[in-house]
Amino acid sequence: MKTFTDKLFNGVQLLLGGMLAVMIALVFLNVVLRFFFNSGLVWSEEVSRYVFVYVIYLGAIVAMKENAHLGVDTFIKNCPEKLKWLLFVLGRIIIIAVMAILFKGSLAMVIQSSTAKAAATGLPLSVVYGIGLLTGAAIILIALLNIIEVIKNPKSVHKAALMSEADPE
Repeated sequence: MKTFTDKLFNGVQLLLGGMLAVMIALVFLNVVLRFFFNSGLVWSEEVSRYVFVYVIYLGAIVAMKENAHLGVDTFIKNCPEKLKWLLFVLGRIIIIAVMAILFKGSLAMVIQSSTAKAAATGLPLSVVYGIGLLTGAAIILIALLNIIEVIKNPKSVHKAALMSEADPE
């Protein structure tokens, strides 16, 4: 199972790199067209904006998997092991609650915009808002798996969840 998720997240990282390249290329092309030819691609601004949204949301999933979100763990590092465990689980429960709110709000937006289309591309707006559903569900799943891992192996809270690989401790 571990190798499957590693391959999956490597694929997502490659997808993110490709999406970033597409976004940069579209914006650069539009700047060149506007500067030299006094015209641009009407749809490129919209597509690059939507790709940017997808990059942010997919990047949040990858950051959650790699425990790379910003956090201040100075207090937690100095706590006893049992309190670290409790704070870790509490933090993951809060993450689950916030992602449930994101999921619920995204679902409402997808339903509300099911017939709406983007102005330049004609893309259904529910596709744009749907990334919130994927992000919310994926981060909830990752947080639940983190909690299960810590319940099975309480020592893993110290090395995997609270410390980055760059931390010398």
